[in-house]
Amino acid sequence: MPRASKRPSKSKRIKEEPSEINEQYVRVRIKALEIPPVKDGIVIGRTAPMGAEAMMRTLKLMSTELFIHLKIENDPIVSDVIVREAVLRKLKEDRLRKFVLKRIKSLMAENELLMLDMEIEVVVEDSL
Repeated sequence: MPRASKRPSKSKRIKEEPSEINEQYVRVRIKALEIPPVKDGIVIGRTAPMGAEAMMRTLKLMSTELFIHLKIENDPIVSDVIVREAVLRKLKEDRLRKFVLKRIKSLMAENELLMLDMEIEVVVEDSL
């Protein structure tokens, strides 16, 4: 008959020595909450937890900026784009739609909301 080992059972814990010190560290990054929470725009996935109407209401409450709602029809991933009116003065609506569907759509899942922080440069030439 085999002898039982003399190891402590798993249910019995070995008490820590009082001289042991447990150290805990916390790292916190703090930055100001940006109002509104959307910089230049947001792309909303078809099954995102917050839809375009709720986002537009939120932005109206949180910002004096005007935002424009662009509905994306017949796309399995992207349902809506919400963009600052000032952006659409520089970048026309059809170009923005094409850009989102060509470049952003491939990076997102249908349940996501992606914030857009855009840098738009417009070069104007004129002869006087």
